[in-house]
Amino acid sequence: MRVELIVRAAQGAEVRPLQSATLRPDGPLPGDRPPPPGALFVAALQGDAVVGAATILAEPWPGPGPLQEPAWRLRGMVTAEGLRGMGIGRAVLDGAVELAAVNGAVSLWAQARASALEFYRRAGWAVVGDEWIKPGVGPHRYIHRSARVRPDA
Repeated sequence: MRVELIVRAAQGAEVRPLQSATLRPDGPLPGDRPPPPGALFVAALQGDAVVGAATILAEPWPGPGPLQEPAWRLRGMVTAEGLRGMGIGRAVLDGAVELAAVNGAVSLWAQARASALEFYRRAGWAVVGDEWIKPGVGPHRYIHRSARVRPDA
C-alpha cells in the first residue's frame, strides 16, 4: 500500500524528533553528535506529520576503497514505526540523493544497519567492507552510490 506523501527539504527541528524517537528511543549514545552546520534535511510528510526523514552533509568518505569526491554522507535515515514497506523510506532516500546532487555531491555514503542492507541494495547502493558492531546499535556496513539521480544520467 502506498501513502500520499510530500517529500521536501526540511529544517532540522522538523525531522529530529522522529529521528531521535526511532533511532535512539532510550536517548543519545556516547559519541552521538548533532548534525553540524551545513547539514541538510529531507522530510516525508503525510498531512502535517513527518513520517520519514534523513540528514545529508558534505563529509569525506572514510570507508574502504576509493570513492569519487565530493562525497556526502547520509545519516539519520528513518521511517515512522508502523509505516514501513509503503515506499516512504525509498521516497526519502531518493529525495536525499537528489538534494545532495544539486548541492554538489558526486557520491553518497552511509554507515548502514545490517538489517537495512537489502533496502539500500534495491535502491542501487553498493555494500562494501567488513561488518562491524556500532556500540549500542549493532551490526553495520559501509554503503555508497553515485549521486546521479538516474543511473543513466
